[in-house]
Amino acid sequence: MTFDPMPPAAEPALTWLDVGPDGRIMSRDPAIAHLIAGPVERGDVFALSPEAAYRHALDAANCAVDPRPTVLHPAGAKAACVRQVNVLPLEPGRIRLVFFVDCPDPARCSETCPKLTPRETSVLNLLAAGLRRDRIAFELNISMPTVDMHARNLRQKLEALTTPEAVACAARLGLIRL
Repeated sequence: MTFDPMPPAAEPALTWLDVGPDGRIMSRDPAIAHLIAGPVERGDVFALSPEAAYRHALDAANCAVDPRPTVLHPAGAKAACVRQVNVLPLEPGRIRLVFFVDCPDPARCSETCPKLTPRETSVLNLLAAGLRRDRIAFELNISMPTVDMHARNLRQKLEALTTPEAVACAARLGLIRL
């Protein structure tokens, strides 16, 4: 992707990648796959063009003394849906790239969405409704360890660190409605 200023448009969708100072992917939002051709896996190196601007943004976000965010504006045919990329310091040695997407392609996104079992979908909907795990167990007539197992599987499939993050990711992917 190349970067030039772009005029603001309608409210964009968000997706993200966490990378190290060298651009190596540490974690990702599953929805990122519809923006990038090919697999986006942990350990892959993610790069943007022009490389000098991207490298400068990574260095600024990873600075030990004064980490700074950078905003990059992609332009060109391949970046037609991306309004901007924010390069944010997340923690030492970890940088978050937040992509603001104007026109996510739901058809391509549905191909990359994780496949959930009916029970995982039920648990996810109850989690999104704000129910605690004991209430979910009661509602679905399952044990609390089974609820925990389904929540753990959801976090893994949605590549989320926490259950609320998994619910937010599922909402972004259109798996649930909030």
